[in-house]
Amino acid sequence: MKNTPFAFFSRLQWRLTVSYAVVTAGTVMVLAALFVAITLTANSLTNDRAQQAFFWSKTAFQDNIPFLGDDPAGLQAWVDRVRNDGFAWTDFQSNVDLSSLDFANTVLRGAPIYVLDPDLNLIAASPRVAPDALGRPFNARVLLGYGLESILAEAQVGDKRYYSQSTLQADGSYIAAFPLRRSDDDPVAAIVVYRLKPLAFATPTNLSLYTTFFVVIAVIMVAVALPVGAVFGWLMSRGLRRRLATLAKAAQAWSTGDFAAQPRDASRDEVGDLTRALGGMADQLQTLIHARDELARVEERNRLARDLHDTVKQQTYAARMQLSAARNLLVSDPVTAATHLESALQLNRDTQQELKLIIDELRPAALQGKGLAQALGEYVERWQGHTGIRAALTVTGERALSLEVEQVLYRVAQEALSNVARHSDADAVEVALDSGPARVRLVVADNGRGFELGAVSSNSLGLAGMRQRLAEIGGTLEVETRLSIGTRVVAQVESSPR
Repeated sequence: MKNTPFAFFSRLQWRLTVSYAVVTAGTVMVLAALFVAITLTANSLTNDRAQQAFFWSKTAFQDNIPFLGDDPAGLQAWVDRVRNDGFAWTDFQSNVDLSSLDFANTVLRGAPIYVLDPDLNLIAASPRVAPDALGRPFNARVLLGYGLESILAEAQVGDKRYYSQSTLQADGSYIAAFPLRRSDDDPVAAIVVYRLKPLAFATPTNLSLYTTFFVVIAVIMVAVALPVGAVFGWLMSRGLRRRLATLAKAAQAWSTGDFAAQPRDASRDEVGDLTRALGGMADQLQTLIHARDELARVEERNRLARDLHDTVKQQTYAARMQLSAARNLLVSDPVTAATHLESALQLNRDTQQELKLIIDELRPAALQGKGLAQALGEYVERWQGHTGIRAALTVTGERALSLEVEQVLYRVAQEALSNVARHSDADAVEVALDSGPARVRLVVADNGRGFELGAVSSNSLGLAGMRQRLAEIGGTLEVETRLSIGTRVVAQVESSPR
């Protein structure tokens, strides 16, 4: 993996550490946000917003209009300002709280505001009306298009009866006609008619308190919860990392054939179950490898015994017969005895050559650190030196193969060349190795005397051994032979690149 400044975050322990920290801080922040939302919702549900809007808007009007009755110009200017800009904190003369101004400003801006005297005569209006309309009876049907007689009558009574002094409109807004007085002991000084906007939700002025609370919680989470979560995550993941590292180290040892490493994990969680399962698998694999090695040794011993029986033993026996004949004729017929001795020497040389071939075949280290092509080239060169038979190797499309495939093909080549040396009387051999994208093909062709394939036992000439080796890796063996022309052995294995 390419090293980067943040490469260590790719490690499992760091990932778990960051996850713990983020989850811890995130969870507390979500809970804080949820608390704020629940508080605001509860405040909204328990608060009669219409009642609050009626009360504080009337309070704002009552704290100003009765005191401006003797100043028509000042009253008109004040009403215009409220209609256009809404109320300000300076409009309140009575005790207020943080939400007073918000509820007071539920007055629908731009909607008409009318100020009436106790007899319902118009004394101020915004938008302004013709001067001759002032001092005359207020006619809601003319000015607004509908009548307000019932709520105006309730307003003249002067009681605090907000819902009977207002009427709900189809769009959720209210038309209100509230009586105003300097104090509760004074008579009604004026009646104000105005419109309140729909009260779906009144944003509390103290929302900043909730916002501040959430920000403080967020800062605390960053300053406290993140380090605490990180430390907790680090400690929790350290043991897991060690257990996985032990398991990985054992698996690496197994891959090199060292099964002495046996990780131990007594915990009952998934990692412990995985460790025990892999340990059992390693034991079974070790047993299988030992069994395979033992089987391979048995097969090699059987093949070696067969080769020694077919060649060395027979040649030794023949040499003994020649020596015996030479001994018997040594006095009576020295010339014939010398002939027998020469035959015995030739048989001894043949036996020596056969033993060299067998010893060469017993060198499994031929493939160590080499590819199949190189190992075959060296073997063919040695074989040519031992046998005196010309041999040529052709390699096409060389590529890396699995060790198992290389070993089998190497053994097949040894067996085929051994048969050539023992039985073919050939003076030239061609060996070809073709490694294609999906298959490997080995061909050993000689120009010897050939043989009748159907007349030969399936156990002869090493054919059974070659077929068995190839069958174990999914390969096939074909033998083509013609008398006096030669023999061609073709081994083929379907094999993907290593």
